[in-house]
Amino acid sequence: MNLLKIAYRNVSRQKRRSNLLALAIAFGVMMIILVNSLTQGLVQNTEKNFESALGGHIYLTGEVKLDSGKIANQISDPQILDAVIPQFSDYIADFQKRSTISGDFIFHSKSTTSILYGVHWDAEQSLIDSMEVVAGSLDRLGEKEAIVLPQEVANKLGVEVNEGILISFSTVTGQANVGEFTVVAITKDTMGLGFAFAYADIGYVNELVGLAPCEYQSYNLTLKDIALINPVSAKIKQALIDQGANLKPVESESDSLMSQGGMASAMFGSDKKEETWIGTRFNVGNLNDYMDMVQQIVSILNGVALGVFLIMLLITMVGLMNTFRMIMIERTREIGTMRAIGMQRKDVSKLFLLEGAILALRGIFYGVIAELVVATILHMIRFADGSSFAIILNHGHIAVPFVFSSILTITLIILFITLIAVLSPARKAAKLQPAEALRS
Repeated sequence: MNLLKIAYRNVSRQKRRSNLLALAIAFGVMMIILVNSLTQGLVQNTEKNFESALGGHIYLTGEVKLDSGKIANQISDPQILDAVIPQFSDYIADFQKRSTISGDFIFHSKSTTSILYGVHWDAEQSLIDSMEVVAGSLDRLGEKEAIVLPQEVANKLGVEVNEGILISFSTVTGQANVGEFTVVAITKDTMGLGFAFAYADIGYVNELVGLAPCEYQSYNLTLKDIALINPVSAKIKQALIDQGANLKPVESESDSLMSQGGMASAMFGSDKKEETWIGTRFNVGNLNDYMDMVQQIVSILNGVALGVFLIMLLITMVGLMNTFRMIMIERTREIGTMRAIGMQRKDVSKLFLLEGAILALRGIFYGVIAELVVATILHMIRFADGSSFAIILNHGHIAVPFVFSSILTITLIILFITLIAVLSPARKAAKLQPAEALRS
């Protein structure tokens, strides 16, 4: 305990030098924690937004080969999924069945292309909770022709609540059709990257596209643990194979879900001529298919942050070594006095190491406080509605979560690096002979 008091006194009596070293450490700590928190928030927000808009974590879709040779997005063998999905009830928190219309939204002389999801409103509470209504009300969702429009689409059409719109599209058999809808609510856009989805009752959507009221085009699963997306997806694929189902072949990179052609094919079918199969050919996709781009951005940001952190560590390590060499020279007579009155070599070494640890902890404390201040300021910034960054935002705000494990890891790394930097001067100080030190 006496050594700790002496070490704290020694650090405190050289305030300017100690504070400069602590601030250097603090800057590196702030940068790495802040970037790590930003990337964590980016991933969480993107996953949440995709999950809300797409309806879960794992997406099972089907393709049927029509007599015309065209591929329709349709699940004609729902009994297969009814046999497979219950096997994974321990992993599944919720599920949704949806149908889709992709077509031209028309209001008077204006039109725009968008996507309409047919949903079971009673089973889509998470979707309803995620909607930010700017006009109208969600109380009328039970009406047959009710439609919820994203603000972007409503602005392009110039349509308002209680007005009717038309949607021109193709049925599952490729026939042209037109549906009439009444706008009951307009919501803020929950997605970026060019996505803007509308929602209506699945029963009416099925009627329009040529499906029975109990049918659907996609079966979406929400897992209890999002980390299990890939293994559960793989198990579902194997279970479908065990049931004798046809599975869509692995796509090339150009046909991936994140490509324009791959996205359209997965959601709405494809015109490509392929081999013939009987019944439904299933495709099992998941949230990670849409997160590849985000993960690449996160990897780049983490790489930049790590580079900055390593440079700061190197600069700090050199600074600590030089500083403690100077301290050793300045305190040569003091060290000799302490050794003369009975302090052991190991205690001298411990004293220097304790001083280094105190400096490091002070810098870490300053860095964490600075990161919290910057994170709070960033979170207070409100981006405009319809921002191109909407996909990574939480209701227009940047998320900067407090990641305790990251702070703990950084603390341990900096303490280790500090002790390594101080170790050489500490050993040299411990080796000083009392008599020679007193004569200096």
